[in-house]
Amino acid sequence: MYSDEIIDGVGGMSKFQILVLFLFMGPRLITSWGMLMMSFAGVTPQLWWCVNEMTSDAGNYTGLKQCSAGDNNTSCSYVYSKEKNTVVSEWDFVCDRAGIRPFITSVQMGGVLLGALLSGQSADVIGRKKTFYISLLLHGGFNLVAAFSVSWQMFIVLRFLIGAMVGSNLVVSYPYSMEFIGKSWRQMTSVVPFWQVGSALFALSCWLRPDWSDLHIILAALHVPFLACWFVAPESLRWLAVHGKLEEAEKVVDQMARYNKREKPANTAILLKKLSEEEKKGKESYHKYNYLDIYRHWNICWKSLVIQVIWMCMSFSFYGITFGVGSLMGNLYLNMFLVSVIAVPGTVMVFFLTSRIGRRWTTFSFFTVATIGAFGVVIVSRVVSSDDIRGPATTTMALMCRLGVATAWNSFQTTTSETYPTVTRNLGYGAANTAARVGSIVSPYAFAMGGEDLLPPFVIVGSTMVVCTLLTLLLPETNNTVLADTTEGTSGSRYTLHRDVGSVSGGKKANDSSVEI
Repeated sequence: MYSDEIIDGVGGMSKFQILVLFLFMGPRLITSWGMLMMSFAGVTPQLWWCVNEMTSDAGNYTGLKQCSAGDNNTSCSYVYSKEKNTVVSEWDFVCDRAGIRPFITSVQMGGVLLGALLSGQSADVIGRKKTFYISLLLHGGFNLVAAFSVSWQMFIVLRFLIGAMVGSNLVVSYPYSMEFIGKSWRQMTSVVPFWQVGSALFALSCWLRPDWSDLHIILAALHVPFLACWFVAPESLRWLAVHGKLEEAEKVVDQMARYNKREKPANTAILLKKLSEEEKKGKESYHKYNYLDIYRHWNICWKSLVIQVIWMCMSFSFYGITFGVGSLMGNLYLNMFLVSVIAVPGTVMVFFLTSRIGRRWTTFSFFTVATIGAFGVVIVSRVVSSDDIRGPATTTMALMCRLGVATAWNSFQTTTSETYPTVTRNLGYGAANTAARVGSIVSPYAFAMGGEDLLPPFVIVGSTMVVCTLLTLLLPETNNTVLADTTEGTSGSRYTLHRDVGSVSGGKKANDSSVEI
């Protein structure tokens, strides 16, 4: 493709590309905080009790973690231990108000869904750069305002808006980065663990400053250096070309060549013009298809349904464990840290295994790991009686489950992209992401329903992992296969396949792996 020729001509993976990774993927260090804030802010302090407000004696309480303040059912004034300050202690999300806590997280994940849907259109209309930095600016602003919330109703609205900005950033940042990196190096974006490192830093920050309001302020302040990068960040070369801004596109090429100390290709202007014409034709062709096309023929319909069920189950389990980390025994902050970094080695393994043993068996293997981990928690929590053994064992099994589902997700994204022909690949991938958001909206209730008992949530998680494991075997292997450009190869009537030379979301090749969380 013409853009690949231009980028490879000025250095496919040099100083400029490293800068781009920091500029556009680096903010995931802080947007991960926005996504995971409720994993700390929604934790109930270790001790709380109900004081009868009819008496001035602070010692007149019914007992630890009991709601009623006596037989006369007088109202309570709740008192909490001081080791952490969360929204639970701020607005008394216990007893009859305990359901508000998972509801806030679900509303936030609904915002992620809306942001993901709107940002795709916005990135096409006003540009990648403006969409990216507007969402980043608003993410910081909403977090700052959230720190001074005067009611839980105000807080829940802001969590929804924060979620929308996280969803926008996730959708835009990956293709934005990909459009500046040479085709031989695109998988680098999937192995640089910005999100995981950011999540680990969030755990460290919670340990150092265990106050939900302060954490929002710290997060807002961390946006400043990333927002300052606006002045050096380029607009997408591909977006400029497709919108006829060829002079600006050539300036971006000049910038890339200057940073990489390479000569700009002599035919850059010609290549940009051809790129513009090619992308316009692609856009015109793309708009002839809609979401019905991924269900129109049975041969692709059943694959779409299987893929969407798997994505929904993966997201449910992934975020259920993430937001339910407070239910695990042991040190909260250490558990948050381990849940964050456990996916890093899995990401590296996927990078190698998907090419060696194939996409399907890699995904199957890690779903099996996740299943063993989930039911391991169930067995240990019921069989082992000693707290000294049960706590570390259940936490280890839960981390094993989290590693399995996160790594399987990373692998399965490649299968999803390679299942669809070029003309409907964005649609298929978008439908899968939508299904994933549905799973994440429901996920906070999985751990909330069990309270401190890990049996109910991990029975559900284990069951969803069994479903994913079995459904994975239904899908064909896509490694080293010739991919279809059109729906002719997936209709069930004709299988005239052509090697895929198209792109996914602005230059992303179908066999690229990514971490879309």
